[in-house]
Amino acid sequence: LAAAVCAAGMLYHGLRPLRVLAAHAARVTPGASGQRLDAGAAPSELQPLVDALNAMLARLQQSYARLSGFSADLAHEFRTPVTNLLGQSQVMLAQPRSGGEYEQLLVSNIEELERLARMIESMLFLARAGQDDVLLTRQPLVALDELRKVAELYESMAEEHGLRLACSGDGALLADPALLRRALSNLLSNAVRHAQPGSTIELHAAPLAQGVALSVSNCGAPIAAEHAPHLFERFYRADPARSADGGSTGLGLAIVSAIMDLHGGTATLHTVGAIARFTLVFSAAR
Repeated sequence: LAAAVCAAGMLYHGLRPLRVLAAHAARVTPGASGQRLDAGAAPSELQPLVDALNAMLARLQQSYARLSGFSADLAHEFRTPVTNLLGQSQVMLAQPRSGGEYEQLLVSNIEELERLARMIESMLFLARAGQDDVLLTRQPLVALDELRKVAELYESMAEEHGLRLACSGDGALLADPALLRRALSNLLSNAVRHAQPGSTIELHAAPLAQGVALSVSNCGAPIAAEHAPHLFERFYRADPARSADGGSTGLGLAIVSAIMDLHGGTATLHTVGAIARFTLVFSAAR
């Protein structure tokens, strides 16, 4: 009996570090996700377990932060257009109107709803891109061919703005074709929106030692230095009024950045006076 009591006491004492860890883990909540288990309170045998749990908590904290940011961005960006839609509709219904006035309201509401639909689709893409299990269909691609394909899609839009598109360069890269074209389309759409009428938008491919750089350059209003570091952030607009008038959701460059993260590449901006050059660096095709 004495031996059993002694063994039970030793077992209880030996399990004390686990009880301490369990108590610490119980105090970790979504609102205090920055807490970590105290590695110093655990014996060396439990250090791998503590390290693994702390790594898991760090990943959970990152995911929770992304989710919180996603929700805050949605609430902020949806508030104004939804309020506008409600206000316009309520004013229109306050008194009898002509058929033409109702039609004008419907056209305006449809335009705003289409912008909201694009925003929702873009936010869902960014949410999916933030997951670690996204599968890419990487293929060897000819850089200049890809630039020309995207340029063809924007030829008419460029002509409407009095712009010319010029593609040049060479090189081969390894990328998901659909995502590559989406990234280039976002850059080219942005360039067409902000380029000076009568100027040329240049799309260029340049082989690098370990990859290929694809760039889209345009001449437009200079980008202030304080805006440049934030242009790839979600919903960031250097000129909110201009972006709203142009139907921009403020997510185009954030999507470009997310696509490059998925590829293990980079998206950068370089400005010289009125010239803005966005550059995407992909791995070279082997």
